[in-house]
Amino acid sequence: MSVARSTLDPWLREHLVCPRDERPLVEGSAALTCAGGHSYPCVDGIPVMLLDDLPETHWMASYSVEHLRDPPPPLPPDGIDPFVREALGATCGNLYADAGRRITAYPIPRFPFEPQREGESLLDIGCNWGRWSISASRRGFHVVGIDPSLPGIHAARRVSAQLGAHAVFVVGDARRLPFRRGTFAAIFSYSVLQHFSPADFCASLEEAGRVLARDGRAAVQMPNKFGVRNLFQQARRGFAVPQHFEVRYWSTTDLLHEFARHIGPARLQVDGYFSLNPQISDVDVLPRRYRPIVRLSERLRRASEKYGFLLHAADSVYVHAIRNAG
Repeated sequence: MSVARSTLDPWLREHLVCPRDERPLVEGSAALTCAGGHSYPCVDGIPVMLLDDLPETHWMASYSVEHLRDPPPPLPPDGIDPFVREALGATCGNLYADAGRRITAYPIPRFPFEPQREGESLLDIGCNWGRWSISASRRGFHVVGIDPSLPGIHAARRVSAQLGAHAVFVVGDARRLPFRRGTFAAIFSYSVLQHFSPADFCASLEEAGRVLARDGRAAVQMPNKFGVRNLFQQARRGFAVPQHFEVRYWSTTDLLHEFARHIGPARLQVDGYFSLNPQISDVDVLPRRYRPIVRLSERLRRASEKYGFLLHAADSVYVHAIRNAG
């Protein structure tokens, strides 16, 4: 397939590798190619590093391949990217379902931790339209966002440019990250790996550990199986085994075990209650009926810093892990 060439970001040129065999890539007129003969198109400077023989985790992966040539939609007069308006509910949670049509500015949350040094490299796994990538950039990270959705990545690059945030973006799969070993000082992921099957979840953690530098840190948002809201959601579906992109609920014990096994020593931190995506910074863009929920969630989150037992009732938690030296 011939796709017009656009110059690849220099950082990506140095750090990208073939997601099949980790071989270096050579930039050609329309694609990136490794010595093993594997080739990946580059669309307007965005590498599309998906594997056609790996079952997709989300239908947007196949859509991205089928619609490589589709031009991104133009920005409307109000300046809000149409992809963001449409995708806000799907990418930020049920409380945001009606927010897309009302927003007059992009809801960018505060990033939950700071770089240990300015310009520290961070990989945002499942970045979609770039909400958390932009947030991390504002904190001082050098951000790379990856997602299987080419339309989402197009939107991430447009919104980042609009807001003056520096980040680079790649279309790819969390289970086969196209980066050199030890590339990143930090990895972040929000509301993504919770949708993966246990096997895909563990494969993604293994890849995160591979591309993290020694003593690099990971922070991944996940649902607590025993959170009050999460127990209700599981009961609603009869505690059936989740299918396709449905949320998988994990016990805190299992989360700590899997992160320790694939990355390194892990700990938990409360993200929120009564929803998997409550951000206090977004309270004004949510319907009024949801605002008390988010405010109460924030009060409980702050209380959990003093009263550790509140962690066990949280619906949304961060798992923090440090990459083992080995």
